[in-house]
This record gives sequence, C-alpha cells and structure tokens, in this order.
Amino acid sequence: MIESKLQKKLRGAVLQVSIVTAVLLVCGGLLFSHLRDVQEAAVRSQVAAEAEEYRSRIHKQLQSGFQILSSLSAFLEEPSDEEDWSRLARQLREAKQGNDFLSMAFYGRDLRGIVCAEDQAPLANAPLAELDPEAQSAVTLALDGSPSVSRLFQSTISQQRVFAYSIPVYADGAVIGALSATDHIDIFTDILSGDTVLGGGGYIHLIGSDGSFLVRSPHTVVQTHADTIYDGPYLSGSSESEVREAMENQERIFSAFTYEGRSYPFLLEPVGLNGWYLFCVNTGEGLASASADSSLTIGVLFALVLLLVLFLMVRGYRLLRNYSQDLRRLAYYDPLTGAENAVRFHQRLVEALGAGGGSVAALSVRQFPFITEIFGKERANRLLCQIREITDRHLREREFFCRDSGGLFYLFLRDMEQEPVRARLEELIRDLEQSAEISRLDYQLAFYCGVVSASAGGNPEAAADHLLTSVLFALDRARGGHTSTIWFFDTELHKKEELENDIESHMHQALLDGEFQMFLQPKKDLRSGELAGAEALVRWRTSDGRMIFPDQFIPLFERNGFCARLDLYMAEQACRRIRSWMDRGIAPIPLSVNQSKRLFFEPDYVQSLTDLARAYGIPPRFITLEILEGLALENVDALNEKIGQLQAVGFRISLDDFGSGFSSLNTLGKLRIDELKLDRGFLLGVSSREQDRVRLILKEIVQIARQLSISTVAEGVETAEDERLVREVGCDLGQGYLYGRPVSADAFDAAFMRSPPPRMLEGNGA
Repeated sequence: MIESKLQKKLRGAVLQVSIVTAVLLVCGGLLFSHLRDVQEAAVRSQVAAEAEEYRSRIHKQLQSGFQILSSLSAFLEEPSDEEDWSRLARQLREAKQGNDFLSMAFYGRDLRGIVCAEDQAPLANAPLAELDPEAQSAVTLALDGSPSVSRLFQSTISQQRVFAYSIPVYADGAVIGALSATDHIDIFTDILSGDTVLGGGGYIHLIGSDGSFLVRSPHTVVQTHADTIYDGPYLSGSSESEVREAMENQERIFSAFTYEGRSYPFLLEPVGLNGWYLFCVNTGEGLASASADSSLTIGVLFALVLLLVLFLMVRGYRLLRNYSQDLRRLAYYDPLTGAENAVRFHQRLVEALGAGGGSVAALSVRQFPFITEIFGKERANRLLCQIREITDRHLREREFFCRDSGGLFYLFLRDMEQEPVRARLEELIRDLEQSAEISRLDYQLAFYCGVVSASAGGNPEAAADHLLTSVLFALDRARGGHTSTIWFFDTELHKKEELENDIESHMHQALLDGEFQMFLQPKKDLRSGELAGAEALVRWRTSDGRMIFPDQFIPLFERNGFCARLDLYMAEQACRRIRSWMDRGIAPIPLSVNQSKRLFFEPDYVQSLTDLARAYGIPPRFITLEILEGLALENVDALNEKIGQLQAVGFRISLDDFGSGFSSLNTLGKLRIDELKLDRGFLLGVSSREQDRVRLILKEIVQIARQLSISTVAEGVETAEDERLVREVGCDLGQGYLYGRPVSADAFDAAFMRSPPPRMLEGNGA
C-alpha cells in the first residue's frame, strides 16, 4: 500500500515535471516567436521609416532643382527679336556655369528655343521636336503650366543617362515658355549609398517602374549583375508576381530574397515620382542586428531561466525520489539489520498467498534481553545482523523473511509439509547456533520457533492475518525451554486462538459491565506476624458466570494494549476499596496493583493516578505500584524519572518477579524502587539439598536490598518450611497460599478486615 502510494506520487511528480517542462517549452516557443515577430515588426517599421526619410531626401533634391530653375525664370523675358534671343542664350550660359546641370533650355510657346549644353555652344532656334521624347514630354507639361520631372533617358545632347526638370516661365501671369534642365541620376547616389543607410545594416537601390536599376548602392550583397530586380537571385515564383502587382499599383511591399544560402528581407517603397521605387535591403546588421541581439539576449536569458527551472525541477524530483526511497526504507526495512520489516513482510505474504500456499515461521532468540544485558547492545546488534545474513543464505527463490522487533524474525517458506519445514528450520537453527559470534563466547545460543502452514485459496489478506496470529500461538508454546524448540500450530493452539478472539471481541464491554473483579491476596509481616497489606489481582467473571483466568487474557491484553485501560481500572478499584474501609472506620492496609509498560509510560500516567487518589480522598502511600524489570531495559533514566514523579506524590514502587527470567543485580542497583518482590521460583520445588544454596542467594539479595533501603517481599510461600527459610534470610514480608489464596474483595474483608489492628496471620492457608 505504502509502496504503491509512493510510486503513484513519483509518477505524479514525473507527470508534473513533464507537463511543466512542456508548458515552459511551449511558452518559450511562443515567446521566441513573439519576440521574432516583434523584432521583424520593429525592423520593418524602422526600414519603412528610413525609406520615408530617403524618399523625402530625393524629393528635396528634386525641389532644389526646381528652386534653381524657378529663381532663374524670374529674370527671363519672352524674346521678340534676335537681340533678345542672344541675351537669353547668354543668360542660360551664365546660369549653366553657376550650377551642376548638364544642360539647360528655354522653349517658347512656338515650341522653339535655345539649348545650352556643357562644353557646347548654345543651340538657338532649336525645335522642340529635336529633343529626346522624355524631355519633350516634360517641356510640354511645363508649357501647360505644370512643373515636371521626366523619366530617365539617354540624352542625345550630353550622351549621358539623365532626367529633365521643366517649369513654366510666367510674364504678367501668363505662361510665356518653359525652362528646362537635365541632370545626372547619380545625384541620388550620395543620398542612397552612405554608410549609415538603415543604421549601417543595409543598402538602398533606386529602381524604375519596370524594375530596372536606376541607382545602385555600392554596398550590395548581390555580386551578380542584373539589369532589373526580376533578373538574378532577387525574385522568384510567387514573390515576383506579388512584387509586380505591388509596383503596378504603386504600393509598399515587404518580401525577401535568398542569396548564397542566406535570406535577406527587403522593402520596396514607392518614391511617388515616375513610378520609381526605393529597393531597401536589410543585411541583418546595424539596427536589425541590434534588434536581433536584443532578441537573442532575451532568448538566452529565457533559456537560462528555463534551464534553471528545469534544473530545480529535476533536482526537486531527485530529492523527492530519494526522499521516497528513504521513506520506503523506513517503511519497509529494519534500519539495524537491513532486513525487511513486518509491514513489508505482511505485504509480500499477501502476494505470496495469492499465488500459492506456504508456511510462516516465527523465529525468536531465547532470552534476547538477557543477551543485551550481559554482552552489551553492540554485540546483540551484531547477532541480529548475523541472523539476517545466515537466514538469507538459507532461503530459496520466492521465499523471504523480516525482522520484527527485538530478537523476533518471521520467515515465509514455500514448503507446506511439516517434516521438510522442520528439517529446513533445524538446519537454519544449527547454522545460527554454530556461526553466531556469541556462540564462541561460551554462551549456549538457542532459538524458539513457531510454525503454521496454509494452502492456496481464500482471501489472501485474511489468510495472512490469520497466519501471523496463529504463528505467535505456536511460538508461545515453543518458549520456556533452555534449548532450541520448534512448535507447529495445532488443534490445541487453534482452540486457544478462538478463545483469544472471543476475549478480544468482548473485553471493552466487559470492562464497562464490571466483569473484571478485584481479588486480594494477603501479605504477612514476617517479624510481627501481622497483616501488612495485600496484592490486588484481576479475575474475569463473565455475565454467564464463566471464569476466565489471567493467564488466558493478560498476555493478549499486553499485546493489543488493552492492559493500560485494565491496569488503570484496577488502580481505581484499589482506591475505591481503601475508601470503603476508611468510610467504615476500618484501618486500611496498603494494596499493590500491577502496572504494565504501556500504561507506565503514557504521558498523563502520573496525573491520572494522582487524580484517582484525590478523587477518592486516600493517601497515595496506601497504593504500591508493581512494575516488571523489563521496563528498565530500554531507558533506565526515563524509568527513574517516572518513578521519582510517582514517589513525589506518595506512591510506592515495587519491582515484581525479581529472580525470574533475566533479572540482574545491575538493574536492581540502578532503579530507585521502594520494594523488591522475590519470585516464587526461589521456593518452588526446592529440595532439602538445594535449600542451603537458595538460602545463600536469597540472603545476599535481601542484604543488598536492605543496604539500598528497599524492603523485600517473598512470593510463593506455601509451606511452613518456606516461611522459615524466608524469615531466616531476613525478608520483610511474605505472600503465598500459606497465608491465603486470592479471594474477592468482599471475602477478603470478611476474613481479614473485621478486627482492628493488629490483625495476626497464621500460616494456615485461610
């Protein structure tokens, strides 16, 4: 489940990165296209503006010629005789010498006139018909009262390619003639061929209405000679037809031509005279280059930003992937050994059961907390890692295992038959016992193993849960011995499993209905013989009168956490009983109640107990809280801190079952307890030959406790010999069947609390 969610998130992240990348690329493409369009529009606008400027300069140049002619015309009079014609010829010759015209002429209304050409004598009485047709047309228009400029023509007078200015000459408001002059077309060369044309990034040709080149710029990129723009590389196909149509209509047109593999945009701008056009070519330098550079800079910046964003996104994706991998390791793997954990094992078990049957084994290191205590945490951790390595070597294809907690491992084997499974597990355990480092330190390593098998079919999820529950029942049956034991789940365990399922389904309602009852077992002061207190023990009597014993439900409650609620409930029952004694005027005795690890370390535990004592108005010293040594295995300092908080309120703390399992004097020295309860195992089944050894051990423990200001309670006192033994070694209190079995609180009151103190206890088992 977790893995699929992580994979889904990773796929989502990849999709998001891909979408964002695609969006950025599309935006980048659109931006670049927009910038290119803006650049092209800016260049076109700039070229058009400059073309307007050059057209204006051409018109100004022509106006200059007209102004010269107009100034001269003011001094001219219509000739009437030879002397007037001579004077007119002299005036034209002098005027010609004062300007750059190639030739000048005056024609009267009679279409005869004087022509004054450079380096030639004036030609008098020259008929208009002898002029070039283009010049005739210009003069005719002037005689009609309209100044004009002719088209270009090859002059028969100057033998050069020229154009003609013509203006009307007036006298008394009437046209008396036309004054004309010819000039080189090259007068426009200086205008069109400067280095600053189009910001230094282009050049301009002047072309005629037929596309012929009138003035060529020396900066042309086309080295091929062509008479018109329709020749050579300039135009082809549709662009040629578009240009022809535009020129026929005297319209502006933008287009482009390709030369030597490079495209050159151009503008054809009508001059507004004789069908002339300015042919403006952009070479990609100057203004266009600056604009291109700006666009390139913006494009580069965007590309850098895009790369940065992509880098950050890829980096973020990698971090997410690594984080997901870390989460997967945390979710599915044991950080100490590197083996898979119980969550991953359950997931794989469901998958395996869906594909076929198999067996689940729960493998537990015998007395692993004791190993940690004796050999240290580092060696214990190395042992777990060695178990992981050795187990991994024994597994076959499609088999797997995990470490759960402490020294507990789960294995899934494809075999289902009991004997092959047993043989494989025995081989694994032998390898573990012989290969582990601790086995070489004169310590007999042993393992408990529970096994359950299941065939294919049914709901894999439910089957996995059932197997993991059943295998723990088998593991519990395997525990207890001093050698390695393998136990297979059987009918008896199945009945136990059914009982626990029944218990678990009714426990909450039973607590509400008061089915959990407090039984009390007396404690005797071994010096005075008086009743010194009692231990509160829980019994479960169902509504139908059935009794469920503690060993049937306490281990389950410790596993599922219900023990925390039950322990607090029992503490309240003890407070209530003490309160009832006080209310009835009976001198109360201390009651001890068992407290589980889960409850003991809850954040509000101390406050909850304090509130109970206050609610019932009892002194906290009458409540003794019994804890097990296992609470100290993880963090003694944290445990002592909690003990100190409880003692500050007034509660007493007792260490229960000392001497069972892996109890150590080291733990006793570290814990700040008030009372030490010696396990009944010291007295159970002790032969006469063993009494001296037991007496010596008990005596030393009691003396150590007394030196630490810790009182002692001997459990399991069942005979007078037991009592004599524990009294001789110096125990303070005794508890056991010799003084009384656990009975209901009411029965305890009837037996022990009716008389005032001192309440003497006899060893009669009452």
